[in-house]
Amino acid sequence: MAWTSQQSARLRLEMEILSRYFPSFVLKDSIIPGRAVVEGAMRSNAGHEYVVRLRVPADLPNSVPIVEIVSPVLRDRFGHPLVDLGTSYPMHLLKPENDVVRICHYSASHWSPNITFSKVLLKVRAWIEAYEGHLDSGFSVDHYLPHMEA
Repeated sequence: MAWTSQQSARLRLEMEILSRYFPSFVLKDSIIPGRAVVEGAMRSNAGHEYVVRLRVPADLPNSVPIVEIVSPVLRDRFGHPLVDLGTSYPMHLLKPENDVVRICHYSASHWSPNITFSKVLLKVRAWIEAYEGHLDSGFSVDHYLPHMEA
């Protein structure tokens, strides 16, 4: 299986956009659909660095990409690993795989093929600030980032 010409063009466009707005993000394993990832570092307003991985869906651009925080290991305000929460509505988390946190950024019902990786990463950046707010205040991420209305 290989990317269609339209998917290849979309990947090139996505990476052009990211080179402008998220220059640390690079495309890895781009040859095989379903294995491609875009990975890079984000720095919070407080100066903490997070390595973020966006898994490019094999049916790009029709499905919501999975987004993971690869490092550091994320913990809640009390020191418990966030992966132990599993799926968490208040913390905007999806069921983790491979012991990494998965961020809920768009639900399938709100996804559109017109949404770019840069828009997804903007939401991840907002999640990171909300997560750091949780660390400071104890309030859940949902306190800072209300969920989208259905």
